[in-house]
Amino acid sequence: MTAILFTNAAVFDGHGPDLLKGAQVLVADGTIQDLSDKAIRPPADCQTVDLAGATLMPGLIDAHVHIWATDLDVLKLITRRSEYLAAFAYRSLAQMLGRGFTTVRDAGGTDVSYVQALHDGLAPGPRLLPAGRMLTQTGGHGDFRRAGEFACACELREGGGARFTHVVDSPDEVRKAVREELRLGAHQIKIMGSGGVASPSDPVDRLQFSDAEILTAVEEAARHGAYVMAHCHPPRAVQRCAELGVRSIEHATLIDQDAADAVAAADAFVVPTLATIWALLEDGAKLGLPPSSQEKLQQVSGGVLQGLQVMRRSNLKVGFGTDLLGSQQDRQGSEFGLRAQVFSPIEILRQVTSINAELLQMQDRIGRVAPGYAADLIAVDGDPLEDIACLGRGGANLPVILQGGKFHRREGV
Repeated sequence: MTAILFTNAAVFDGHGPDLLKGAQVLVADGTIQDLSDKAIRPPADCQTVDLAGATLMPGLIDAHVHIWATDLDVLKLITRRSEYLAAFAYRSLAQMLGRGFTTVRDAGGTDVSYVQALHDGLAPGPRLLPAGRMLTQTGGHGDFRRAGEFACACELREGGGARFTHVVDSPDEVRKAVREELRLGAHQIKIMGSGGVASPSDPVDRLQFSDAEILTAVEEAARHGAYVMAHCHPPRAVQRCAELGVRSIEHATLIDQDAADAVAAADAFVVPTLATIWALLEDGAKLGLPPSSQEKLQQVSGGVLQGLQVMRRSNLKVGFGTDLLGSQQDRQGSEFGLRAQVFSPIEILRQVTSINAELLQMQDRIGRVAPGYAADLIAVDGDPLEDIACLGRGGANLPVILQGGKFHRREGV
């Protein structure tokens, strides 16, 4: 692989607090070889790329995506044919990479075959960390049957919701499902710790799974070197999952101080997802979000910014995720501006790079500009330390996107 020397760069290394200006970065064999504010002697057969003062930083990481989620109406989604879902997913992955996201973590439902296809170069896309099928209890957030229905498309074994979800109702059933997903290649396990917005019949404020079931998932994942991520909206769900060993608390929308203290004590992470809440509030109804889901959305949306303030005040490890569905996935960059109502630019930059890398247990491989790290890099026309919203322009101001030492985009440099 040809070496690449980036010159005249303002480098954000994933931690900060300042940009290293006038820097050079040498990339070879898919990894970063050197970073210096002095001239680096390039090897033979090396491309030189003058960034003319643009910011060079680690590729962005989104820790909560659903690449296959074609629709806001879950019943419509689960009845689509797999061929359609796959076409949508590959387009989603390519677009995410084009926005500068070089790594994304699946938040449940994604088959490991997508990872293999990306690895084999069949389609462009970010590094994808799959969760396999989500785990839900009967009547939980991942049980797509509507109230009063005996059965629906979610029970079709060759399609429907069974492609995305295990419905499990005992520690033994949880154990078997976790082992199966890890056997298939899941990087992490997703469980439902509370009710949710998109599902048809589970109240948002209800806790889901027994302590024994959650402990079983955590134990089995840890034995395999993996971890559990849990969907949680109400504070008691956040607190309970943290106390039971869940590493990654998703959404944490209504977190309070007691729940935050539990997360801190467990050294766990929270991954708020503001982008999807604002997107659904703005045009969810127009795009097919059912009335029951619209009502539940109102229940969780009012406390979102207060929740972020609790997270910041408690100095929690906050990851960066978006959770966007269907056509709203093009709003991935809106998460930056929304978080800026509470967090500073440097805090958000760390969330989307080095903190997310730690969350994904990949802190020694991605999320930093340093020798030995993967050459996942983006160049930004703008200074994200001054204007974090410059990362939210859909990739329009990213002249360079490099993944694993290969150019996905090189324009004007």
